[in-house]
Amino acid sequence: MSAAVHGYVALLLHAHLPYVRHEQETVTLEERWFFEAVVDSYLPLIEMMDRLLEDHIPFCLTLSVSPPLLAMMEDPRMKKRLRNHLAALCELAQREVIRLWGDADFGPTAMHYANQYHRLMALYDHLRGDLIGKLRNLSDTGCIELITCAATHAFLPLVKNDAALRAQLEAAVTEFRRHFGTSPAGIWLPECGYTPALEPHLEALGLRYFVVDAHAHTLALRSSSVVHPAGTPLRTRGGACAFARDLEAGAQVWSAEVGYPSDVDYREYYRDIGYDLGRSGGAEWEYLKPYVLPDGERIHTGFKYYSVTGAAGGDAKAPYHPARAAQKAQQHAEHFVASRVAQLRSLAGERDAAQPQEPAVIVCPYDAELFGHWWYEGHQWLEAVLRGLAAAQHEDVVVSTTTLGGYAAAHAPTTEAELPVSSWGRGGYAEVWLQPRSQWVHPLLHAAEDRLVLAAQKHPHPELLSKLQQRALNQAARELMLAQSSDWTFIIDAETVTEYAMNRIETHLSQCHQLLDHIERTDVVTSDAELSQMVIRSERRTPFLPDLQYRLYQTLSPIPSPCETAAVNHTDSLRILMLAWEYPPRVIGGLARAVCDLSRQLAASGHSVHVITCHSSGCLSDELSEGVHIHRVDILQSMGELNFMDWVFQMNMAFTDKILHLSAQGVSFDILHAHDWMVVYAAKESKKALQLPLFATIHATEHGRNQGNLQTAGQHRIHELEARLVANADQIIVCSHFMQQEVVHLFHAPSDKVICLPNGVMPFRNQQTSILHVNPLLSEALSDDESPNRILAFFGRLVFEKGVHVLLSAMRLVLKLVPEAKLVIGGTGPEFESLKRQAARFGDRVCFTGFLDESDKCLLLQRTELCVFPSLYEPFGLVALEAMASGTPLIVSDTGGLAEIVDHGRNGCTVPAGDVNALAAQIVALLHRPEEAAKLAAAALSKVQVSYNWRQISRLTTQSYKKLTSNGSFYEGIFPAQKEIIK
Repeated sequence: MSAAVHGYVALLLHAHLPYVRHEQETVTLEERWFFEAVVDSYLPLIEMMDRLLEDHIPFCLTLSVSPPLLAMMEDPRMKKRLRNHLAALCELAQREVIRLWGDADFGPTAMHYANQYHRLMALYDHLRGDLIGKLRNLSDTGCIELITCAATHAFLPLVKNDAALRAQLEAAVTEFRRHFGTSPAGIWLPECGYTPALEPHLEALGLRYFVVDAHAHTLALRSSSVVHPAGTPLRTRGGACAFARDLEAGAQVWSAEVGYPSDVDYREYYRDIGYDLGRSGGAEWEYLKPYVLPDGERIHTGFKYYSVTGAAGGDAKAPYHPARAAQKAQQHAEHFVASRVAQLRSLAGERDAAQPQEPAVIVCPYDAELFGHWWYEGHQWLEAVLRGLAAAQHEDVVVSTTTLGGYAAAHAPTTEAELPVSSWGRGGYAEVWLQPRSQWVHPLLHAAEDRLVLAAQKHPHPELLSKLQQRALNQAARELMLAQSSDWTFIIDAETVTEYAMNRIETHLSQCHQLLDHIERTDVVTSDAELSQMVIRSERRTPFLPDLQYRLYQTLSPIPSPCETAAVNHTDSLRILMLAWEYPPRVIGGLARAVCDLSRQLAASGHSVHVITCHSSGCLSDELSEGVHIHRVDILQSMGELNFMDWVFQMNMAFTDKILHLSAQGVSFDILHAHDWMVVYAAKESKKALQLPLFATIHATEHGRNQGNLQTAGQHRIHELEARLVANADQIIVCSHFMQQEVVHLFHAPSDKVICLPNGVMPFRNQQTSILHVNPLLSEALSDDESPNRILAFFGRLVFEKGVHVLLSAMRLVLKLVPEAKLVIGGTGPEFESLKRQAARFGDRVCFTGFLDESDKCLLLQRTELCVFPSLYEPFGLVALEAMASGTPLIVSDTGGLAEIVDHGRNGCTVPAGDVNALAAQIVALLHRPEEAAKLAAAALSKVQVSYNWRQISRLTTQSYKKLTSNGSFYEGIFPAQKEIIK
């Protein structure tokens, strides 16, 4: 008997609604679209998945959630109105039970609705209205995979400018990351709208798979004459995985003629009491009136009592029976499962048995709103399908559900083909969104695109604009994106609420142009008040895409080809094991950020990266985040139970155990990379046990932190462990030439063993109005009481070597000349209390915020006029890079790595370390000359983008890894002077 064929079914639900939040006091028809989708589709979907999990049914779903939908789910105003909508449904349900009491045909259905709406109300209250958090939790179980969509569901093949195309994608990825804490691996292209112009942007943003219509696969294979097994995805020229929508599975659900939802026993959507009751007015109309729109316009209420019998929308309908419909949903689910098994069996028969091939996957994408809203029994059918697929047992076919990402990771396609422009709309191309009734739209969209791109090019440095001008340009980008929504042209094609759709397009484009008009006007004094009013009005009307930046519309530099962007390809990628005692969200200093950014960039370049770090509260012990495998280990005893050095030894034992456990599971590595002395024991043991070359990054030295004055036994012990790490490592990496000289001198390391690779900084985006949970001390520090403050900022570890005490001494002189100056100090550390005592004399002119997370730091950088980092010892100076990347002017000490980053008078200012008078004078000078400060900040931003980007640093790090691994046995390359120490 031949072995059973293994195949997969990939169900994808696309959840999307246009952005229909309005400022009116009363609920609008369009807002009810959102309420109905939540009540009819999303809450029942959550209920269904919870039931499957409770019953331990193995299932997989891919769920794409569009940014407009996420925005409305998050919006407090929409959540409040949604809660009121649910309450009204429960009230009407109770009244319907009373009205239809004793009616054999309709009474049981009324009771069915009452039970349903009260149950959904209880679920919504249990979730506290946090649907996004619930999706996050479901994603953590592994049963669903969340992916993104374009920012406003634009039909991407009709976007004109490359920068505008990229903006739709990058804004969506940013929004997804804000809500779910990680970047999406895949994307639902709106309307399956594909164009080859997407490829470089998908690759650059890490969007590795998507779905196209079946005819796109067919045409791609036909034009290339490639033999490709049916039922498997293609590899695009950009390296992405392109899945094809299955036509047979689609027709069984979508087809109006033969699809399951057209069965006579299912509920008829169009017969609703909102239209049936009170046609002649009277008591029935008074009964119904509180549940329609405030102006009396009739709408669907959700209470429907007839089945799909007779003509669509006609009166000749039989009563609806929920139990009979549930039986039919079960039968249709069984038919669907049997059809997929038969389909997989057929696909297996078409394949060449002599050639090993990847298992077939049947991709079944549907709109999430189809289930429950348009097809009332859809969730019952879907749940029965998932249960049926989990229980399916066949001798010749083994079928499982999968997510698209799961399949793409396990069975990456090797057949490459060039896909054509296509969609899943009528005709397969752009007919729905580009036809006579809507042909006027796209020239207007393209003109606005052109104008916004030109404005972005005219203002390449936002820091040279006022905050109001930046907000205006950001809002102009937001208005353009909202006008680009494919929903409006879809509505025009369908001839439903066409006036509303046309008004939305025209209003958003008008707002976009008016904002750009104000930016381009020269009578700034006259226009500022008008611009402020317009910006505030527009932002309040559309609190959407809060992190959107107009800079996304700047013309992109030529995007490198796939082979140029990746440091390595899949055939020579490296398996890297990193050890670091801190990793986000556990952040003690700059080490965590540097390790995180480097590991993510290495993963994005095609390498397998595992990081061993300490456990952090609220985090999974093992997780895959941004492509990095993170293993957080528990330490046997807490830091409070042991002295610090003993705790470090316990941590290293736990690290070593975890590494050996991974090795025993078959996880292998090519490179071991240790960060700082804290992990020296685990690094040494793992190097020996796994026979790996050891890289070590020395981020700072105990000698330097104490200016060479090592007094305590602990300080001497740390110095010895640093020496041991240097001796055991085969290659030392430091982040500045200053550190390179220090390590060579302190530890007598050969100069060619120590290489300099700087840290980088990720592209910076001002958060502006998106900060929802600001550190209250920071919020208080940044508030303007009576007159505006001129904010100076320091953030970092509050330790002696950071020189904060020098800055406080300088503030006495600064405040004499600039009384409105205010210093905000962010961070914690052993010097916190002594610094607060030193600052007490300044009253509210110096504020301490305590620990700042990334969002808080972002807000501080947005509001500050000048950053000051007066370090006495600084191996590198990541805080300076963060300030430079944010476009904030800065002053630093001319010491260590800071002196290498900042060129005095070119991209910032430097002062002698510890010189109070020089520091005060430089602060006052920049506060008195803001134009000069802005020019320095612009030059600093340019330097960061060129010299400190993680892609380049990752490439150089990879070259160093590969140079060592290609030298044969790494033990043969150990420097003679170090051999004895290693022994």
